[in-house]
Amino acid sequence: MQGRHRLGGASAAPGVHGVGGTVEVIVVACGAYPGQQRDHMAGGIITADQFPSGTSRYTLAMAKCLGSGLASVAATPSRTIVQTLINLVQGRMLEYLADRICRGYDIQDRQARQRVVSALLGIFSDEFFALFRSRIEFRPNLVVQIARRIIRKEAHAEQRLPGSPVRQPADRLYPAIFRKYFEYRNLGILLEMVESDAEIQKIILGTLLEKQLTEPDIYRQIMQILAEDDEGIASNLFMGYITDNDLGTLVNKVQSGAWKSEMQALKRRLAHLRGE
Repeated sequence: MQGRHRLGGASAAPGVHGVGGTVEVIVVACGAYPGQQRDHMAGGIITADQFPSGTSRYTLAMAKCLGSGLASVAATPSRTIVQTLINLVQGRMLEYLADRICRGYDIQDRQARQRVVSALLGIFSDEFFALFRSRIEFRPNLVVQIARRIIRKEAHAEQRLPGSPVRQPADRLYPAIFRKYFEYRNLGILLEMVESDAEIQKIILGTLLEKQLTEPDIYRQIMQILAEDDEGIASNLFMGYITDNDLGTLVNKVQSGAWKSEMQALKRRLAHLRGE
């Protein structure tokens, strides 16, 4: 995957918003009050302090939305609630992908993760979510069930010691949701496709190089190269050195200018693979 492209089609995912203020706008539209989210569908009250620190805003917004819009287990959710939950579930799924990408490269910076989420919003299209949305069209309560499942898992997240080999609860929940409701059965392949996107690669490179490079001039030089890399060839080339844990060679190539000939060779190979 090279340059900017979209998975599934040509337009951006509908109604899926970044991790900024839009989530709060959705919550206000639901008419929910902060601090207490009454999940009538679950038969109880979920309060804000029941969620672990760092819980996704999308999940908190789901809980608030459920508390404001559903009066009983038998109630049929309004169209507004259904549409809002669709957007929040889609946003949470993309946020999970961003979490997986960041964890894979040991990126712990929250701003970097938010930038990955924003980049994912530009990659995933209407068509990527089409099957999920069509299922909800026929079974509106399905999105309520999915949201409840997410809320319950994240409100009662298992405690895990740092470095524990046990998978995080999210690594069981979200791949299962992708398989069952989105028909994406191999999350590993999906992550590989996403990680080969030029914008995602530039975020990864910028974050890792800022942390690892001790020479500011080299860092600025690499970032300038990436900023001018409209086709995504340089980011693809540089990521190869990072994934091979060969930062020293990358620095030497940039300092000597040898990266330019390598980039042209890579560009020719990619063009040949595309049949150009």
